[in-house]
Amino acid sequence: MKKYTLAFFIILCSGFAGYAQNKKLYGVFENKILFQQGLVQDSAGNNVTGILRFAPFVNYTIQAHKDFGNKFGIYTGVGIKNVGFILKYDTLVVKSRAYCLSVPLGIKFGNMDKETYFYAAGEFLAQIDYKEKVFLDGDKSKRNNNNDINKINYSAMVGFNMKAFTVGLEYTLNNFYGDSYNLVPEKSKPNAAFGTPSKSNILTFFIGFRTNLSAREAAAPEKKQLQQARLYQY
Repeated sequence: MKKYTLAFFIILCSGFAGYAQNKKLYGVFENKILFQQGLVQDSAGNNVTGILRFAPFVNYTIQAHKDFGNKFGIYTGVGIKNVGFILKYDTLVVKSRAYCLSVPLGIKFGNMDKETYFYAAGEFLAQIDYKEKVFLDGDKSKRNNNNDINKINYSAMVGFNMKAFTVGLEYTLNNFYGDSYNLVPEKSKPNAAFGTPSKSNILTFFIGFRTNLSAREAAAPEKKQLQQARLYQY
């Protein structure tokens, strides 16, 4: 599943970058490193301890940017994201993750020529390819039932970009788990189970890199060469 998803994403990126250039937009490739914290409550409304999750891979977005002058711009795109969290409840540790197809829509304020700006965006997430690992009293079990998670989620993010470097925060607005999810597999000890979580959101701190894919910056030297050529004619 992972290989097919990545192959589809690469093909989609190529077409999207070409479309951006043809429409006088400029393409940007974004690669992020995620630090994720689960904000989870059990069925009784008690907070579940979360362990910081490090997700350095499979967080890629191809973006189309449009600037309106030097101070303001908008962007959208399509990407793939590795979301999840790690929970600890007494002797129970649960590691959950899902790959998501993501579609951001954002605005940005700052200096577009210097690629230094603040941005805010909403993001549509289609959660797929769910996997879970459960550790209980030295025993390990796995499952990957996609019906355990909500297929659709949304997030809000804010960030700051300076040249190729970007940093920010993102928060999922809907629950990660679906209503049918039970936090403990059937074979686990009954006294460790606490049913379907009443809340399962994710807070993410990210750092990453944005690479300009278009000829937007290359146009300036060409224009300068044309002006010099015209001077030489005289």
